[in-house]
This record gives sequence, C-alpha cells and structure tokens, in this order.
Amino acid sequence: KHIITIEDPVERRLDGVNQIQVNVQAGVTFATGLRAILRNDPDIVMVGEIRDHETARIAVESSLTGHLVLSTLHTNDAAGAITRLNDMGVEPYLTASSLVCVVAQRLVRVLCPQCKVPYEISKEELQKSIPDFPFADGEETVVLYKPKGCLHCSHTGYRGRRGVFEILMVSEQIAKMTLERRSASEIKQVAVAEGMSPLKEQGFLAVREGITSLKEMLRVIV
Repeated sequence: KHIITIEDPVERRLDGVNQIQVNVQAGVTFATGLRAILRNDPDIVMVGEIRDHETARIAVESSLTGHLVLSTLHTNDAAGAITRLNDMGVEPYLTASSLVCVVAQRLVRVLCPQCKVPYEISKEELQKSIPDFPFADGEETVVLYKPKGCLHCSHTGYRGRRGVFEILMVSEQIAKMTLERRSASEIKQVAVAEGMSPLKEQGFLAVREGITSLKEMLRVIV
C-alpha cells in the first residue's frame, strides 16, 4: 500500500510510510500538502488534523475518488464530527457520501495495579450522584477501586493511560440524517439505537473493571 501522511508535527517516524511535515513558512499547510499528496496517487492518506474548510473539502473529495482518508477533528463525541464538518462548510451530501466511520477517544489514567484500593459502594449511594451508573439486575452493591500511591507509581496512584473509545458507523439512516443537517444529539441517539456504545458507557465499564477510578472517569469523560 502507498501510504502518505501530512502531520504537524511528525512525532514518530513509521516504516513504509511517507510522512510530510507541515511548514507554514515554506507554504506547506494541511491543504497544500494534501493537494501535493493526491498527485502521487496514494492508497491511504492521513491528514493530521482538519482545521479549516479548504482542508475538510479536499479530504472529503479525495475519499470520493477512491482514497482511504484518515484524519482528526476536535469534537465532544463521535456524532459531533459530522455536524462539525457541516459547520466547516462541507456540503452535507459530500459528508454523507464519504464518511464511513468516526471514532471518538478519551485518555484516562490507569490505576496503579500495585496499590489501587478496592471499596464497596451501594447502588443507592452511587446513584444519588450518578443516576445512570450501570448495575446488573438484582445487584445492590459494586466493588470499585481508588488510587492510593506507592513507589511504583511515584505516589500518584496511576501508571500510564488507556483509551476509551466510541465508534460510530455511518449507516444509511445516519447518512440520511447528515443530509438533513440533523443535530449531533439526534444522530447520537440513532447511533446508540443501532448499537453504538457511548463514551460514558465505555468509561463506566473501565471503572467497573478496575482499570481507572470513578473520579478519573468523571474528570475526563462526563
């Protein structure tokens, strides 16, 4: 596969990938770099970030000519990426025709396995502050974990980070809603009905599995 990226900055060199560094002073922006990339007939294009209308339009049009285009946007959730493209001036019919999948990501700190502390909390107590925290049928208490701090984690209670993901597949219904310029909340509602697991739900799962603390999840996701 012929893979080309344009990044700002290039943080890590990848074998087998042609990577271009944005250099505004030399006239290399995401938009101009993307145009140059397309003249080299790549199979896969990675645009580090879509920041403006021109880059968004070129990226979307590139995907319609047989290129797999990957990129990033700053939005609150996966559905927000669709409305963000519309807000940037991309015609809804282009977004609906080109977009295949959106992955939203948050990074939570991972509890130190050497010192994390288990504690039991009742359903009644937890749902006073977090009404939508998931409990199994008949489950009245749950064991969660909180940070403590030790030499292994430099007394922070956490070691490393882990991604929490929300994956939205663009179905025919969501493509139709994109054409209709429906809101992000409406699109999200349909995506969940079609099987998408929201960021918050994935965050709660990480808390229940002892990967991170409830406080950390609420800080990053909610």
